[in-house]
Amino acid sequence: MDCNTARMLITFFGRQGSELAREDAASLEIHLAACPDCAATVQFERSFDDRVARAMLAVPVPAGLKGKLLDGVAAQRGAWYRQKAYALVGMAACLLIAIGGVVAWQASQAQPLSLAQIAEDADQRDEEQRPVRVREFLAHEGVPFHPDRPIELGLVEAYGVRDFQGKQVPALFLVNTAKNARATVYVVRDSDFQWKKLPQDGSSVISKYGYQIAVLRDTERSGIGYVVVFTGAGLELFLESRLSG
Repeated sequence: MDCNTARMLITFFGRQGSELAREDAASLEIHLAACPDCAATVQFERSFDDRVARAMLAVPVPAGLKGKLLDGVAAQRGAWYRQKAYALVGMAACLLIAIGGVVAWQASQAQPLSLAQIAEDADQRDEEQRPVRVREFLAHEGVPFHPDRPIELGLVEAYGVRDFQGKQVPALFLVNTAKNARATVYVVRDSDFQWKKLPQDGSSVISKYGYQIAVLRDTERSGIGYVVVFTGAGLELFLESRLSG
């Protein structure tokens, strides 16, 4: 290695030679050991670097500089957070506006409600479901319920097991609101009563409170009958045929 190469390495890679490759550093050390002029130059430059470093360290740090630097960093950080917060608030506002628009559109598409329609629908569901529930009750009690004069089950207001002449029998309670008439249908069996000896139409029997009596037979099971105790103009008020009249 010649002197020009040695001084170039020192100039471009630091006078301490710490940034040189291992091979170049070894060659440089060999050259400096053999060349007093290059060695003196390097020694001078290293001394100069040391003096500059000591002078820099000797410069006093202004009072409050650390605090000012930290305050500046905090201010920049606060500004960054504020920008992020403003951006988030803006996004939230846009989202709320969008949601509000969707809600308003849905509200404009919503179906209007009518109290009269709601009441009519409730009546219709009740009229459709009531006969089904009554027949399920009678089926549970072992009654097929096929009276020879078809009773309108849509008029049934209540049903259950009730005492009748000392026996617990299935019973239906009907109300004809339009005609201010009521009826109770008792399901009787041969095993409990000699009901077949009653007149099939006992409506001529009227109690002091205006109750009339009719006896109906089941069209499928001869051992089952129906004793109807009712008020009003006649049994027709509680029969399916009333709908066509």
